[in-house]
Amino acid sequence: MNPLTLAWRNVARNRRRSLLTGGILAFGFASFTLSAGFMAQSFHGLRDSTIRSGIGHLQFADARTFTQSEDAPLQFGLKDADAIMATIAKDPAVRVVMPRLEFMGLITARARSVPFVGVGVDPLAEKTGTDIPTTISAGRWLDDNGRALVLGTGLARTLNVSVGDGVTLLATTPEGTLNAVDAVVTGLADVHFKELNDRYLAAPLALAQQLLDAPGTVSKISVVLHATGHEAETAQRLTTVLGGNLAVRSWEQLAQFYNQVKMLYIGIFGFMSIVLMVVVFLASVNTTLMTVTERTREIGTLRALGARPRVVLTNFVLEGTVLGLAASAAGALLSLLISAGLNASAIEMPPPPGVTRGIPIHVQFFALAYVSAALAMTLTSVVASYFPARRAARISIVEALTHV
Repeated sequence: MNPLTLAWRNVARNRRRSLLTGGILAFGFASFTLSAGFMAQSFHGLRDSTIRSGIGHLQFADARTFTQSEDAPLQFGLKDADAIMATIAKDPAVRVVMPRLEFMGLITARARSVPFVGVGVDPLAEKTGTDIPTTISAGRWLDDNGRALVLGTGLARTLNVSVGDGVTLLATTPEGTLNAVDAVVTGLADVHFKELNDRYLAAPLALAQQLLDAPGTVSKISVVLHATGHEAETAQRLTTVLGGNLAVRSWEQLAQFYNQVKMLYIGIFGFMSIVLMVVVFLASVNTTLMTVTERTREIGTLRALGARPRVVLTNFVLEGTVLGLAASAAGALLSLLISAGLNASAIEMPPPPGVTRGIPIHVQFFALAYVSAALAMTLTSVVASYFPARRAARISIVEALTHV
């Protein structure tokens, strides 16, 4: 008889023990894949929110921007930004080009002045390539109104201003002189970091350039691609076309927060996986040991008929393999059913790092996790079967036949 067929018959014959051991393995499989699917979805959501926070897939800037600190405003600014953006926009992989002018200064309203951290943007490009306009809690996002401003809710609260109020911006130009412009608050944004929310200011790019007396100049250019995963080849292609002193960085190189959170999640998931595997292994060894003990006289009979210890051991290992594969199939089905139920439940989870609002729970199908879980559970079942069977196969025939 085929050894696998015999192993399957033995597994089916000991239904109670097989169901108990298989259930442990199946639930272990489901726990592993559900955790991995949730973590993969968290990474996916955090990645997208990071890219759409204004970083983009790629950032182009003066090479010194990424390695040095400016001693004066726009010391490393891109002065021919329009020509650079026009060249970048021609690339077929590029979806939207977002010029950004970063600056600092004082904002004054009703005789109260507060420091701010500002960014000059193209309103339409930001609305297309970022999620920042969706954080507006009052008023509206920037438009063609050249004097419009969006303030963080914390900054607006400190200034005691609301939508429609007039303010004055004061900043230092690259030449070291002071310049001021008047503007109107058209929207309030609920920025997710309190420290930034208390200082955040967004202005149309033209207004920011007027304030800094730097027409046609930007700090950097963020680029959003049509699809994530093509950053390297797009960066190489555009760098070759642009040349000059421009440097490019991908979102993964710039998003330290994302990388830190990812490593933290991987560490937590790795620790949980080890604990889960130890629990499943110990439970499987316990039930397998009981099964082998109950079948000691059967082992003695096989040995008396001429079966060598190696044959007995192989039979039990094959049974563990069959049980592990069957349990993995059941665990995969269970995991898919639970995933479908959770995804359809619309249960809202607390906001993940870097996000201001809660999101519906979603467990992503992660094929690698299913393959890894099947290998892990099968291996656990095999190892759990090996040691008790090895011990039972080595006892004397007389002792095995007289076992009670």
